[in-house]
Amino acid sequence: MSLGRFDLVGDVHGTICTLDAMLERLGYLCAGGCWYHPEGRVLISVGDLIDRGPDPLGCVERIAALVDSGCAHMVLGNHELNALHYVEGLREHSDKNRAQFQTTLTQIDASPQRWDRARAFIESQPTHLLLDEGRLRVVHAYWDPDAIRQLPTRVDTRELLVASGPGGRLEHAFELCIKGPERAVPRYRDHGGHWRETQRVAWWNEYPADAPKLVFGHYWFPWPEHTPTSPGWTGPGANAACLDFRAGRGGPLVALRYPEGEFVSVPNLDM
Repeated sequence: MSLGRFDLVGDVHGTICTLDAMLERLGYLCAGGCWYHPEGRVLISVGDLIDRGPDPLGCVERIAALVDSGCAHMVLGNHELNALHYVEGLREHSDKNRAQFQTTLTQIDASPQRWDRARAFIESQPTHLLLDEGRLRVVHAYWDPDAIRQLPTRVDTRELLVASGPGGRLEHAFELCIKGPERAVPRYRDHGGHWRETQRVAWWNEYPADAPKLVFGHYWFPWPEHTPTSPGWTGPGANAACLDFRAGRGGPLVALRYPEGEFVSVPNLDM
């Protein structure tokens, strides 16, 4: 998997029709229940398949089918990690957390067996990826070398799940890489009306120019801090690319063809 041509896809957030449109646009085909790409390309999801949109578990099932067919992988997103923590009682069942998880939780309550399959798949997928012999990094939120070294390959045991959760020995590493660095700020209300005392950091503006190319999601581009208003490379070395353009809020779904460097966008068909 280290060499080849890849199609990296941004945060999907339950938008199954939009995801299917992207798969069609990128040239992925399904025959007899088996997915493939005629040119042997491999799809890489940057995580956050669930929550917000109309069919979160359907999106997990679609990517799982591609993975089972040998033509896809995903990296763990913060929404998947939060879901694992929530169902295991490691994340507070507050009104805020329940509201964020509600669309997915409704599907889980309707079909626990469907969630069992989705959970098994999520736990089988990597926390980060190095592709193209290390020339391409993929992580959901932030590539911190020290934290990356601490991350397990997967969160596929109860012990690792506890370690990744609040108060766990790996909490800091997961918070950095899967949720991104934050800084303390005066108390404010976020877009959801919740009070916060921390704010995400636009770390890509200081991503080393000589570092490998890095693809991530999570950040709802564009940001005001000198980032592209449309999909593209950013940072001092133009070697970091965010693929989250708010598909979970009605925005387009964005992908990057690598190594071609072509950004592909499809309009939202779900929200």
